[in-house]
Amino acid sequence: MALPTLPSYWCSRRLLDQQMARQRHREQEARLRQQWDQNSRYFRMSDICSFKQAEWSSKTSYQRSMYAYQREKLKEEKRKQLEGRRDRLRQLLLEEQDLLARELEALRLSMDLREGRIRERHGNLKSAREEQRKLIAEQLLYEHWKKNHPRLRE
Repeated sequence: MALPTLPSYWCSRRLLDQQMARQRHREQEARLRQQWDQNSRYFRMSDICSFKQAEWSSKTSYQRSMYAYQREKLKEEKRKQLEGRRDRLRQLLLEEQDLLARELEALRLSMDLREGRIRERHGNLKSAREEQRKLIAEQLLYEHWKKNHPRLRE
């Protein structure tokens, strides 16, 4: 029996087909790996999103949020009260400064008035002393004249 002869291109074609099959297999594995990675990433992100959504919609998150809101509200209220208190104190300070300025002006005027009275009294006392000194001087001159006048001596 005679052996059939194989065409020469058949071996090279078979090798080529095997290489192509391996190449297709690698590409398919790469596509599957890429799809797997993509799906894995999607589910990871989905898990994170659902976890955050559950956390944000939980009762503890709500309470934490309300507590922070109340704290901010109290801070704002205290700030407004402090500002109001500062305004009232500023107003009181201005009123007190105005009152002190008026008191100082009145005191200055009263000091000027008092100084005027003292000067007037000093002038009156000085003129009274001068008058008294003149009277005493006149009396002494009169007595001296009486003593020394020749007609009155006899």
